Amino acid sequence: MKSWFRPRIPLDGFWKFRIDRELIGDKEEWFKGFSSNELIYVPSSWNEQNPEWDQFTNIAWYQRDFYVDGSLKDKRAWIVFEGAGYRTRVWVNNEFVGEHEGSFTQFKFEVNSIKCGSFNRIVARIDNTPSIFNLPPARELNVTAFDFFHYGGIHRPVYLEFTDTCYIDDVTINASSDGSLKASINTVCNRSINVRFALMDKELSNVLFEEMVKDVKPGVFKYERRFDGVKPWSPEDPNLYNIVVEIYVDDTVRDSVYERIGFRTIEVKEGKIYLNGRPIFLKGFGRHEDFPVLGKYMHGAVLVRDFYLMRKIGANSFRTTHYPYSNEHLDLADEFGFMVILEPPLCYSGMDRILSREEVAKLFSSEEYFKKAKRFVEEMVKQHKNRPSVIMYSVTNEPPSDIPEVAEFIKRMSSLFKELDPSRPTTFASHRSTRDLALDYVDVISLNYYRGWYSEWGDIERGTEAMLKEVEQIHQRFPEKPIIITEFGADAYLGLHSDPPQMWSEEYQAEMIRNYIEALIKRNYIVGLHIWNFADFRTPQNPLRTILNRKGVYSRDRQPKLSVLIVSKLFKNIPTFIK
Repeated sequence: MKSWFRPRIPLDGFWKFRIDRELIGDKEEWFKGFSSNELIYVPSSWNEQNPEWDQFTNIAWYQRDFYVDGSLKDKRAWIVFEGAGYRTRVWVNNEFVGEHEGSFTQFKFEVNSIKCGSFNRIVARIDNTPSIFNLPPARELNVTAFDFFHYGGIHRPVYLEFTDTCYIDDVTINASSDGSLKASINTVCNRSINVRFALMDKELSNVLFEEMVKDVKPGVFKYERRFDGVKPWSPEDPNLYNIVVEIYVDDTVRDSVYERIGFRTIEVKEGKIYLNGRPIFLKGFGRHEDFPVLGKYMHGAVLVRDFYLMRKIGANSFRTTHYPYSNEHLDLADEFGFMVILEPPLCYSGMDRILSREEVAKLFSSEEYFKKAKRFVEEMVKQHKNRPSVIMYSVTNEPPSDIPEVAEFIKRMSSLFKELDPSRPTTFASHRSTRDLALDYVDVISLNYYRGWYSEWGDIERGTEAMLKEVEQIHQRFPEKPIIITEFGADAYLGLHSDPPQMWSEEYQAEMIRNYIEALIKRNYIVGLHIWNFADFRTPQNPLRTILNRKGVYSRDRQPKLSVLIVSKLFKNIPTFIK
């Protein structure tokens, strides 16, 4: 939820920082304040801000002093982290206010020790120790079940927000392309309230509709209405509106929030994905929130460039590989009209490297593990459920779903998504191909293929033929389900050229991508193609990686490879809305 009504103190900037290599911070009570000559910038991961911190994966401490105006003394104070971790514990003025697990979802704690008209101190303890029980799992820094670098720290913005004692806790909006809207509003107050509900234009300059509902009891309040004349949201015309919710006590506004929405409908039927009643084709990329020095923080200017580059190349969609992205990132998806497959940090592509088959079965059949994954998914859905850009949920990435216990886990997780949000279809990115036991449990089949790179290497045509044979077999098993190829591609060094195309050259990457696209668009059951990856990104160190995964069609600093020209021509010939 956004608000122009709630006072906010941003805490971005320079913080004191201290690495706790000897694990003495808790014993010496650093949460009360610690001395350090080292500084760190928030938001941004700690690793690349100082070469000495680069490979550090344990506990580090952050400290920041800030002033709170005396006029806020009657307000409730909340400390909000938009993304930090992996594990975060927070103290304000020596008072422990809460802890959170996970690096990529927003969390907040109420703070009762705020001193108004004075300086205050926040201390955060970040533990980024790898564990097979983390989401995603890892045994150590360079032995992971995921192919992206294990960054630590406060990756996203932090701020202090103040609400009245009567406040709006949550708003859920489901807006369909026919103009119908269903809202669920959760309020906290010690008495009955009046609720103002308003529909405003994108710029929040014109009120298109408003209504005051009186004598509402605190708790969950349901609201339904149909609006005539609203324009639907789509990639071609991403029309946005704002829903404003305000609560009043004795004719005085006590809280006001708004959510930016789009009226649109997503359905899966007859082997297609339909947006606003029209079948669509997803063309785009897997992405990563990764940039030099910043780590997992994506500065707004970098995001703007990325979206213009994706638009220029003809893309209309992406998957949040392999975790939910920042608020700013998905704000731009809403704004630019990009369709998003939203994925939680349940990434298991390298699970075979860290656990045996028996250990995998035991882990995924654990009720404790399911409950942890459930918490992550609930946080992700709550944060991004009102976005028009989010058209689908991906349950997980590359799980070992040829194991029955893993398939059952995916079945349960898919059902959970449906319980939390029945308005969106589900999928998951499979790399088990014809051996996958879980393809029946989701609405859309998503397949990752690297035939011609990790197998049949050096022979693009043979790899493409092998891929097509397996995809056709899966289609025969599930003829009613649409199929997206959610990953395909090859590594390429920027500036390395070869004639004839050889592996690691720009020509090999471009030729492999071209072969895949040209072959797959001839199959009418294929409804999406996502290239891996948009831009090179940092990975754990291993013999298959040269510090970076170089499958990006752009380099890490966003310079184009030869593939950009090929992809641009091909993507622009594929319409978003198909027959």
